Order: sequence, then structure tokens, then C-alpha cells
Amino acid sequence: MKNKYITFLSLVVALFYIASCTVPQQPAVTPPKAEDKQPPPVPVPAPPVEQPQPMSEITADVSDLLAKSKTRVQNIYYLYKGHETGDNFYAFYVKGAKIMYKPSLAIKSLDNPESYDSIFIDKTAQTSQSYCVHASCVYKGKKQDLNYEDAYISTPFDWTSGLTSAKKVGEEVIDSRSTWKIETNKGFLWVDTFYGIPLQAESNGNIYRFTKISVNSVQDSDVTHS
Repeated sequence: MKNKYITFLSLVVALFYIASCTVPQQPAVTPPKAEDKQPPPVPVPAPPVEQPQPMSEITADVSDLLAKSKTRVQNIYYLYKGHETGDNFYAFYVKGAKIMYKPSLAIKSLDNPESYDSIFIDKTAQTSQSYCVHASCVYKGKKQDLNYEDAYISTPFDWTSGLTSAKKVGEEVIDSRSTWKIETNKGFLWVDTFYGIPLQAESNGNIYRFTKISVNSVQDSDVTHS
């Protein structure tokens, strides 16, 4: 009887040992099918932010007004006052690419070898020279070559040339002449309604005046030095 008990106990211990050494089986994992795999999301770019566009056209009525200068003005004489002249007016003669203007000089006498009274400019050659041409010049003729950029002063034609935007914003009378006030990419222009040329311009806080205008009266001799 004792032997049977020992045998039974040994069998129980052996079964317990075998059970403790058995590795538990992990449940099989089924790999996902190829068609079940989802592609990564494609980022969608944000729409571009629209920037306000500047005025970039010349209205038809302004274009017609400015075109008048091409048929009605072949040359022009005027008195000019701007930031370059201080409180003085310079007399300008403009014909084609040739310009002559008479600056207001601090020294009025023209009796020195270096004295001059006129500036001649050639836009095509981009040259500028000082001359003494007045009857009171003791030493007539050319004085010196000048820096073109320093000597050049914009004419009424320059203010209306190369505009990319222009629109009428009002009407005013300047020097007893009717003008349209026009807002442009260069500033404000007061354009004579008959000749299509500005009598006044305003840009960067500066005022530019063109007065005592005489149209088609300039001769070649007025803009050519001898």
C-alpha cells in the first residue's frame, strides 16, 4: 500500500514538472493583405494668398488726353520751377532730343572766363555742356562738359512718358488753363486738356511747375550751341 502511494505521488510530481516546462503557444497573427494597406495621406498645399494688385492700366479717357501732345506739340518753351531750382524759375527750350535751359545763377555778371549762362543737353548722345551765349558774355562759347545725370532735368514729356497706370481723379484750373488731375505711377499730374502736357506734377512731396508755356515756337538755333 505504501509503495502504491509513493508511485502515485511520483506521478503527480512528474506531471506538474512537465506542465511547468511546456511553452505556451502564441496565437497565430494573420498578416494584412496587400489590398488592406492604406497609402499615407498626401498633404494638400494651402491655396496661395492673393495679394492686392496695384493699378496697372491707363484708362481710355486719359490715354486719349495724353495722345494730344503727340500731334499738337512738336516743341515747347516754358519756365520751370522744382526742387532743383529752389525759389527760381529756369527757362527751358525743348525740341526733339535737344534741350537748352538757362539756370538762375548766383553771379549775374558774365565777364569771367568760366562764366556761363546756358546748359545744352542732347538726350540721344546723353551729353550736357555749359556755354556762355548771351550778348553780354565777354568770353563766349563752351565752358565745360557736365555730368549728364546731374545736369538733366525732366521735361513735361518725361513726366508722361513710360506711364504704366493713370486715371483721372479731378479737374482744376492752373494759369487760367483747364487741366485734368491724373493719378499715375509717377505721382499726380495736372494735364492741360488741349495740349495733353502737364502744367504741374507732384511726386514724393515735391511740386514741379511748368508755366509761361509757348508751344511750337522753339527753333533749332535755340537748342543748338555754336
